[in-house]
Amino acid sequence: MNVTTRSLATTLAALLAAACTPPPPTTLPPPPDGGAASFCGAVAEDVSACARPASDYQPRARDAGPSDWPACPSDDGTYRFGSPSIPAAAARVRAYDAMGARLWNNPAAPTPDDFTAARLDYSTMNGLASRVARRQDVTETELPVMDKFACQNDPSVAMSSPDRCAGPARLKPIIDEAFVQGTAGNEPRAQAARIEAALLFFMHLSMLSEVWTCSFDSLTDCDAAMGYYSAEPVPSTPSGYSALVARLTPATHLAIHDALLGTRCWRDTDRQLPASRTDLSQRAASQLRRASSRGLAGVLRERLRRLSCADGWERDAARAFVSTLGALFHRQLRAANPAAADELRTFTQDPVTDDAAVARAVAALDRVFPCP
Repeated sequence: MNVTTRSLATTLAALLAAACTPPPPTTLPPPPDGGAASFCGAVAEDVSACARPASDYQPRARDAGPSDWPACPSDDGTYRFGSPSIPAAAARVRAYDAMGARLWNNPAAPTPDDFTAARLDYSTMNGLASRVARRQDVTETELPVMDKFACQNDPSVAMSSPDRCAGPARLKPIIDEAFVQGTAGNEPRAQAARIEAALLFFMHLSMLSEVWTCSFDSLTDCDAAMGYYSAEPVPSTPSGYSALVARLTPATHLAIHDALLGTRCWRDTDRQLPASRTDLSQRAASQLRRASSRGLAGVLRERLRRLSCADGWERDAARAFVSTLGALFHRQLRAANPAAADELRTFTQDPVTDDAAVARAVAALDRVFPCP
């Protein structure tokens, strides 16, 4: 849509005026920031113009009209694990929150000892580090074999397919280097922000990856997708990645929960390995990818706005976060809207604090994922 110079200026001014406006009251609890400094408030999320695709699993609208999804236990909006035990992914979310209390949510600058303790949280046996080392980005071209361990077991695979093998090829180097620098006392706030950004992207990738492996390797991997979103499968008690999404984009938070319920509905009605209802598996995966992508974009949007609202170390941390997540997220953003993603990438490669530039970057991001 063409706009006049005056209307563009008005739009930019409105974005910046809203940047430090506190969010409206919400029934969702705030994230466990552990006393961290108060940053710019969230802009109220408006999805009134969004129409959910008819193919989506929509348990909150089951009575609104016909649905071609089969009847399943998830129709009441409650996530019920397919196995008797809580998925191990939930423990990794708790480890992420423990790291946050030491690093990015620490009201004081993290000390070398804080980084050492956080690395122990990160490196627990079968914990976050072990999964980062093997995580695949299933939005990228699939490897010749459907093997969730392929990127970890053969280093040459990760070297030759760095986009697919995002965990070992992209995330692990960022996290490892930030730990080294933080333990040495170099820019601790910025290092903490880089670790946070990389781990949030890991959580996003993990949800999509677990739904993929749930289709051919293990039925319980669908529960792991829920576990990576939050340690508790109840939308009113978010943690980890979901705590940020719930605070910043509440409607998207509920849309992600719907998508995760859709994966559970699919697997409750299709118990075969590999999956027999490939139509449902593909629809559930697509719905989750769209909703989680918008959730992650909402987190990036808030950090972009901190560049205008915050100052000092808060602004420096936001700059480190934006450049890290912007680089990691770029390919998925570009697949959705190349022009807007490239405009945003120009900014995130070297984030500045110029108000007009920040507003343009926010507007570009909003064009990529306008709806959950």
